[in-house]
Amino acid sequence: MVGETVRYAATDANGEWVALLGFASPAFSCGPRDQFIGWSRETQSRRLRFVASNQRFCILPAGRRQNTASAVMSRALKRLSADWVEAWGHPVMLVETFVDPSRHIGTCYGASSFLRVGETAGYGRRSGTYVEHGQVKDVYVRALHRYSVKVLAGTFDHPLLSTNPRSHVAQIDFNTADLSSLIERIETITDPRDPRGVRHDFASTLVLIACATLAGNKSLVELSEWCDSSSQEVLTRLGARISPSTGLRMAPSYATIRRAAMAVDADEFDLIINTWAAQQADLRSKTPVRPEPADSDHTDSGDEGSGGGTNAGADLVGVAVDGKVVRGAKRPDGTQVQLLAALRHDTGMVIGQRNVENDKTNEILAFAPLLEPIKLVARVVTADAMHTQRKAARFVVGKGGHYIFGVKENQPRLWNAAVDVANGIDLDQPEHESCTRGHGRIDRHRVWTAPVPSSTDFPHASRYIIIERESSTLDDVRTSIETRYYVTDLTTDDASIEHLFRLVHGHWSIENSLHWVRDVTFGEDLSQVRTGTLPRILATLRNLAIGIIRHATYRTVNIAAATRQLARQPDLTLDLLGIPRGLCK
Repeated sequence: MVGETVRYAATDANGEWVALLGFASPAFSCGPRDQFIGWSRETQSRRLRFVASNQRFCILPAGRRQNTASAVMSRALKRLSADWVEAWGHPVMLVETFVDPSRHIGTCYGASSFLRVGETAGYGRRSGTYVEHGQVKDVYVRALHRYSVKVLAGTFDHPLLSTNPRSHVAQIDFNTADLSSLIERIETITDPRDPRGVRHDFASTLVLIACATLAGNKSLVELSEWCDSSSQEVLTRLGARISPSTGLRMAPSYATIRRAAMAVDADEFDLIINTWAAQQADLRSKTPVRPEPADSDHTDSGDEGSGGGTNAGADLVGVAVDGKVVRGAKRPDGTQVQLLAALRHDTGMVIGQRNVENDKTNEILAFAPLLEPIKLVARVVTADAMHTQRKAARFVVGKGGHYIFGVKENQPRLWNAAVDVANGIDLDQPEHESCTRGHGRIDRHRVWTAPVPSSTDFPHASRYIIIERESSTLDDVRTSIETRYYVTDLTTDDASIEHLFRLVHGHWSIENSLHWVRDVTFGEDLSQVRTGTLPRILATLRNLAIGIIRHATYRTVNIAAATRQLARQPDLTLDLLGIPRGLCK
């Protein structure tokens, strides 16, 4: 055996040797294996070390018993990657082996979940050249992880290739994101500056600010400091200006960054960023993912509903609409900056954002303009009781979507009918139940539905959703109980009770996935940026950073940990934004 090797001796209960195994470096070139992985020649040269070859497997006389071979191989493969890390400093993602069909039929490999992927060409590598020896062998491979092939063939290094994946960006996989289109769109944004005296490219400056935000920087000063500390390689990839005196790349100054951010048309910038995010979200997730609280045990029980059954509504994607006050920023008239955002339940990406003029109640006026550019077919708009308005319901249904709105006393007729209906339900027989345990409490939800009386005269209203939430301590001592009412145009054929609850529960992801992250991770409420559209521009950049990180993940990640990692490795930040290496404008 050659190269990196790991050897095993298998023993039985009596300590007697029953088998010997040897794993070593893989074949430099193997057509069936390379086609199975689908990697390029360049990627193969970088990732070949993450493949091991089972070059020796010998069953000793004491092991000549049924299933010994497959049992030994199974146990060896379970520990191989960890042992490889200890011995050679990197894991193993895939194992290959070659079987001479004239001598063996490979039964033990088949029993150990190896996959036959083809035959060798009958050549061997000797002294740097390939010599034909005529011994054609079967090629078997075995992936050691469910994502092994994707990880080996990916453009960027996946955290699984690290010896300590926990030290990397909370399971971010840069291979899932094809973000070059974002840079192309930012380059189309209108540059309102007077061309006389302009030194730094407008789009390049905006992309640089986006990178700095993605790295977790919160204020204009921090953004400027990140740009100043950027290496020549980073500035080259970003197309920064070349100094005529030194020939080196120059980062824009604090004043330039501030002027560029203030000059951006906020509506145009939001439209570019959020339209891109909406399209990426469609590509990222074709079906909705049921939101689960982190670190919680979750159990469900309930009837299968009526009409369409439990699968009715499984393809519906929720779009949560909610407003947020940027508490540290104020307008010239003394009012606080208020932004209304639309966020997809399944991906956690912001796909729309609008400024709210003067007062929070004006969110109602911003509702339709916010959703106008967003595709609502097969979408369910969820919103709190403020947006339970007849115009809003007609607008959503008119665009081919559905709605679930909270019901409170701002709509008296709808509210009174909901209370009357709730008084007539059987509290002992909920249609659906859910229990979550985590964050120091137990939450139980019981759900009922009921038809909306025609006397309410609310457009397209079909069903009430009645949800009782009971909170308890971890010792199961009740601390609170409340009942909430919702109205929807979804019929029993459109969505089952389970999916209605999923959509209602998913609405609050905009609080956890967006508002909380912007406040805590990016310190938005503490920001003192107040001039013009700057608060909105920075909020859009934070939305973009959160969305990009979530776009590149298999599951929900810790945004704070991701931004810290990206701050330490600016090259990964540029990779994540889709900026090619070697870019030079």
